Amino acid sequence: MDEKMNFVYDGEGDRLDVFLAGEMDGYSRNIIKEMIKGGCVTINGKKEDKPSFPLENGFAVEVVLPSNKKDASSLTDLIVFEDRHILVFDKPSGLIVHPQSPAWETNPEAAFTGDPSMVSMLLTAFPKMRELERAGLVHRLDRETSGVMIVAKTAEAQANLAAQFQGRQVSKLYNSVLCGEVPDDEGEIDVPIGRIAGGRIKASPIGRPSLTLYHVKKRANGYSWVDMEPKTGRTNQLRVHMAWLGYPVLGDSVYGGKPAARLMLHARRLEVHHPKTGKPVVFEVKPSADFNAEWKRVSKAAK
Repeated sequence: MDEKMNFVYDGEGDRLDVFLAGEMDGYSRNIIKEMIKGGCVTINGKKEDKPSFPLENGFAVEVVLPSNKKDASSLTDLIVFEDRHILVFDKPSGLIVHPQSPAWETNPEAAFTGDPSMVSMLLTAFPKMRELERAGLVHRLDRETSGVMIVAKTAEAQANLAAQFQGRQVSKLYNSVLCGEVPDDEGEIDVPIGRIAGGRIKASPIGRPSLTLYHVKKRANGYSWVDMEPKTGRTNQLRVHMAWLGYPVLGDSVYGGKPAARLMLHARRLEVHHPKTGKPVVFEVKPSADFNAEWKRVSKAAK
């Protein structure tokens, strides 16, 4: 059964979204606007989708908190490993890891507003993870990046894994298709990354130290299939470094990549120490059919 919140307005003329923002702790006004537009709110039993709707004294306002139950089964299809301590997923390209608004971190129900995310799917399939900070997340992938992700199921596992990521004790391997034929079979990019004016992330001498190793596996028709190992964990590191090198990731419109059906970046392998046993464990997910199809398209296409 859907969870509901009921209020009676005591005032005259306030906007619907302003009123609810003052009543619903942990929900930002922007999230509330999306809930209203999405049909989650009724006034005196009638659905209202305008955030600016002016309320009148005595109006009964009901909010049906959105859920993600329909997506719980699809989450189980993404699981590649599970035990009492961790979950490992094959995240598809196009699925966001968590909502952009930070409201979900203090109020998990806020994760169910807007587009489905890994977090909303997690909280539906594993309700006990609502008790964990950030729903057990210890790292993330960009929305358009696919591949292996690990999530903690206990607070102890989360603290352990977070320390491994922060201490650079985690080994990661990515597959990518780059625009252009990279001349060297392998190399390293030791270039700082930081935010410039406007918030954009790029290579910058005033940025934080960032190191990426790369190995060219194939070259064809003006494109390169490359394995990449980020030795640091900066936001957009691989995309920024490849663009700096002059060979942006195919499908990366932000950093100059040519158009493609998807961003051609896939987190293939992740090696960590199991948070309970301390033993090294490796999780590997091969690129999906859409990734392989896009490589085939560009590598076989006529010049």
